[in-house]
Amino acid sequence: MLNKKNFLMKKILILFFIFSPLHAHSVFILIHGTWALEETWHMPGGDFFDVLEKNCAHISAKVIPFCWTGRNRHEARVCAAQGLVKLIQSYPSDVSINIIAHSHGSNVGILASHILAMDKNNNHHIDEFYALGTPINSDYQPDMSIINYVYNLFSFEDLIQPVVGMFKRVYEAHDRIANIRITIDGNQPDHSNLHSPIIGFWLPHLHAWLLKQNIDLKNPGIIHFVSNQEPRYEIDEKRSMLIERDLRLSTLILLSFCTPLQSYPKYR
Repeated sequence: MLNKKNFLMKKILILFFIFSPLHAHSVFILIHGTWALEETWHMPGGDFFDVLEKNCAHISAKVIPFCWTGRNRHEARVCAAQGLVKLIQSYPSDVSINIIAHSHGSNVGILASHILAMDKNNNHHIDEFYALGTPINSDYQPDMSIINYVYNLFSFEDLIQPVVGMFKRVYEAHDRIANIRITIDGNQPDHSNLHSPIIGFWLPHLHAWLLKQNIDLKNPGIIHFVSNQEPRYEIDEKRSMLIERDLRLSTLILLSFCTPLQSYPKYR
């Protein structure tokens, strides 16, 4: 059951951050995923939040935690997206709005882009959208008339993201969408480690850093994040093979669920 007292306290804390007197030229809105409302990484004092906030201060940016129920329902994500739109539109239109979101939290942000696009009076845009381990399907496609750049960071060792084949790992190729596989200290992270502080350290600077690499965002890429070192980017030569392997694994898992119980040997 959702802890209403903790939810209320988090909303009060968020209001403090939104209306604090600190002037910022840009804002990074941090959104948690499904069932993660009670987790600490996305709130002040959490490892990811604190590293992100420290590095955002260097570019005169604020970090705003956005909390929602985290229920695993499309309707809950739509409701959260409506609240997110109100938050975005509460800022002057010349403030740079950026989103960092984990799992279905990214789909909250994507639904918000749909709502903004339908608002004829809207003059707000999302500059950079960082999606971490996001379940992708046709219902959750970013509206690129609202979003300038999408960076989809994912790992093939994340077994939660595809939800046994019901969702994809990558968006369709687009000039301003980068599908980037990542490693952390030489390892492919699982779902939770996609909000590692090592990634949080670099996210405020990742857009500018990638543009300096002079890469074609449509190409499949991989970024190797390493503690206390600059990341390393390269073309992901294994992408097609890994996606094919991923699909086979999802098919096997689905078949295992669909196999009638009678087909298994009985033990006495």
